[in-house]
Amino acid sequence: MNSNRLKTVVLQINAVLFLALVLPASAFSSGPIQSHKSILDAARNHAKNNATGYSVPPTVTANRLDSRLRLPECSQPLETFSPPAGRKLGRSTVGVRCSGSKPWSLYVPVMVSLVMDVIVAAHNLARGTVLSSSHLMLEKKDVARLRGSFFKQPAEAIGMVLKRNLQQGQVLHSQHTVTQKTVKKGSKVIILAHSNKIEVRMPGKALSNGATGERIKVRNIHSKKEIEATVVSPGVVRVAL
Repeated sequence: MNSNRLKTVVLQINAVLFLALVLPASAFSSGPIQSHKSILDAARNHAKNNATGYSVPPTVTANRLDSRLRLPECSQPLETFSPPAGRKLGRSTVGVRCSGSKPWSLYVPVMVSLVMDVIVAAHNLARGTVLSSSHLMLEKKDVARLRGSFFKQPAEAIGMVLKRNLQQGQVLHSQHTVTQKTVKKGSKVIILAHSNKIEVRMPGKALSNGATGERIKVRNIHSKKEIEATVVSPGVVRVAL
């Protein structure tokens, strides 16, 4: 026997010994066996039902089972379960078990994909770019393979400032951006005080930086009183009367 054939035989023997060690004796049943298709279908259905709450349905694939695996046919419907700390998206495993007269249990590797539109760079973008609609486009991606949070709509990113260079087609993540400060500390601002019927404009001074929608402290130039106001646009803040 040549060395290559000897290595092949040794690998086959080792694989059989490994299965014998990790699986119960029932895994090699000589009687009626549970079809691999039924096990894989149960695992796929469990993973799909577990990945709910998304705007598009996920796609689930399950790895083929070892052809030598022969589990006794279950006398009851198969049960499925998620392992501790199991993931809803991406690579995971699903437990499939039989609680019938000849019980068994095993884990099936699955891949849960979720393809949806996400924001990517329309062309190469430099650090410091204030993002506009011309810088962004939608592209379908498997979000199960993406790390960190990402933008789903252009409106979520427009006005943000890039913290790093981006290549064309690169997914835009929240860690790539910072909110543009529309009011700078020490700058003059217009304080809009409003009620249901009237609106009053007063000169003020910003006591901190602020982006649109953020609350900052400002000083009324006339009264010298410090108040909290919401930034509504560059150089303009609003308070309620």
